[in-house]
Amino acid sequence: MKRWFILISLLISILLFSSMTYAANNIIHVSMNGSNVKVKEVPVLMNGQAIISEVPSFVYVDRTLVPIRFVAEGFGAEVKWDQATKTATVLHDNKVVKLTIDSNKVVVNNSKKVLDNNSIPKLVTFSNKDSRTMVPVRFISEVLGYDVSWDDINQIAYINSNSTGKDIEVIDLNPEVNEPKETEKPEVPIKPEKPKVEEPTLPAAGASITGINVLKGSTSNNTVEIKSNQPISYDALFLPDSNKLVIDIEDAVLNISGKAGQVGEILVNDQDFNRVTYSQYDTSPYVTRIVVELKGRLDYEFYTTEDGKTTTLAINDNEFNGIEVDMVDGKEALVIDGVGQVKYNVMKLKSPERIVVDLMDTNLGNKTTSYDIKTGFIKGVRVSQFGGDNNYKPGDRIVRIVMDIVDGVESPEIKVEADGDRLVIYPEKSIWEFINYDNSQSIRQLTINNNNRTIYDVSYNSDDKTMKIVIPKEDTQLREGYSPIKDGFMEDIKIAETNDDVIISIKFRKAIVYGVLSDSKAEEIVLSLQKDPNAINDYTIVLDPGHGGKDPGAISPNGTKEKDVNLIIGLKTRDKLEALKYDVIMTRTNDTFIDLYERARIANQNNADIFISIHHNSALNNGVRGLEILYCPRGQGTAKVDDQYPLAESISKGIIETTKGNDRGIKQRSDLVVIRNTNMSAVLIEVGYLSNASDEANIVSDAYQNKVVEGIILGIQNYFDMY
Repeated sequence: MKRWFILISLLISILLFSSMTYAANNIIHVSMNGSNVKVKEVPVLMNGQAIISEVPSFVYVDRTLVPIRFVAEGFGAEVKWDQATKTATVLHDNKVVKLTIDSNKVVVNNSKKVLDNNSIPKLVTFSNKDSRTMVPVRFISEVLGYDVSWDDINQIAYINSNSTGKDIEVIDLNPEVNEPKETEKPEVPIKPEKPKVEEPTLPAAGASITGINVLKGSTSNNTVEIKSNQPISYDALFLPDSNKLVIDIEDAVLNISGKAGQVGEILVNDQDFNRVTYSQYDTSPYVTRIVVELKGRLDYEFYTTEDGKTTTLAINDNEFNGIEVDMVDGKEALVIDGVGQVKYNVMKLKSPERIVVDLMDTNLGNKTTSYDIKTGFIKGVRVSQFGGDNNYKPGDRIVRIVMDIVDGVESPEIKVEADGDRLVIYPEKSIWEFINYDNSQSIRQLTINNNNRTIYDVSYNSDDKTMKIVIPKEDTQLREGYSPIKDGFMEDIKIAETNDDVIISIKFRKAIVYGVLSDSKAEEIVLSLQKDPNAINDYTIVLDPGHGGKDPGAISPNGTKEKDVNLIIGLKTRDKLEALKYDVIMTRTNDTFIDLYERARIANQNNADIFISIHHNSALNNGVRGLEILYCPRGQGTAKVDDQYPLAESISKGIIETTKGNDRGIKQRSDLVVIRNTNMSAVLIEVGYLSNASDEANIVSDAYQNKVVEGIILGIQNYFDMY
């Protein structure tokens, strides 16, 4: 047995650290369910052999995902793929297994099996755009019948066919082996040990230099990174005769793995420097010397991380010298001095709306990080020394400029130009240069800035919920334009011109009341806007009891069918809402099967204000319980133009407040037809788990159902009060 352990351990060590396998515990970026996530690579051994595939296995949350094709074919199975239905068919021995991406149902030899949520297959897209069907190792155990195990210490997953029926032992990667007796021959050839490099002794209270590397960032600039076990103290001296930068690190032992005490060299030959050499320059006292051979007298800067254990030398870095508003060619713009030739990246961020400009190879220093700047649609500017993310490389030095956008402005645009030694950012002309809309409170405020004091006229048509503001053309710079708002209160703003006037038309989603806060003749027109508190609840709500007819949904161990309790709660919610004078439409009122796309069509055809789908959950693990709220994020699917999260948050808070139940959170799901294909704000409520005894007892209780209904209505009312 010991011999077996030794041989297997050697084999594993070779496999795990060979260049053919993926590096264990590397952090990689993948895409699942429309979201980018960070995951940790882990090795997987299949019958004692490492899985070699074009994509890595990895740990996501609390499960290990492996490529189904390589696992199945590794045991002599055949895998077929149907792109139209995203279904994989695995043929193995006399077993036919059909599984579908993101579905908890599999078919094994024509028998349906419901998987635990932790066993659902996923379609994963890797950084090289390669997409593969990945399954948790738990799936391998539950469906394909293989033994799986996990070595938590070494972070390794094992998959074994167990064809002999014997117990599979977890392999110890660091076994204790008894020395062979004198009469025994060693069962494993003993290789002569490599001569050990004598490790230098650290000076008292000294530092250990554990790494010196040249890092290539996203631009052509390289940096020199110095790694240490504690903060270091250093002197830097530039020698103009030889263009060498000499860095002496005091009380520091050169302790790089495999090169302890030796002289090292890194050839670079970029536009700034040729090479880097390092050595243990002195031992009394200890000094580690690093010499950087520059290509001239160049500026350089040192940066140190907060823990002091990483020091970076950057050459020819740019210096951020602040940002200010100035007039450039007759236009108001943001101006940054000293960075006119810097490479930059521009991106837009949503929820809330922001525009980001990243200045590459730039140092922020001790400059101000928040600027009270208001120009055009920009209401404030924040600046930071950005550490980088998956869009950049570890060696990048970035100053990130974030421009916060006026509420209600969608798709703002900027133009960035180099003007000599300065960078100029122009907010593109839009109505938001002259209009400010504050929707942060239930009473909103609209402000229109004119050239001078002017007369104006404000009118509101309650029939079509449209406001018109008329201003003499000579008194305003506003010209024809359009801006969608879609914040649940205001639909859009349109600006038209006549020969003499500019007409601002504002379309509201619901009946409003308004107040004029400015004088009848004013340079700044200020209006207060709020939902009409006396208006009838003229909201249309579509309630969608999930499943029905031939589709029972989840079924509890006691036989409770999801379709039945969905309908009960749906009908109770309808009755309560109608008593409050809401217009309520049900996708079904009896035990009828309704297609998913038909449910979404009903809501869209009736121009509903919100859509609520009612469901109950189930899991193989009967300990899982609680409420979940699902929604499709804005921008994922052509129908989702409004922010969907506020409705999900309001419904979640309402139900938790009335039931005091277990909260499993609010989750994004862009794959569910009923909440993805509906034009309005939509949520899917998973009231509880029929597979959990405690949840089921509540679900079938009339009193608890009433509390759920109260929570749904509370959430709806709070949502409409704000939106």
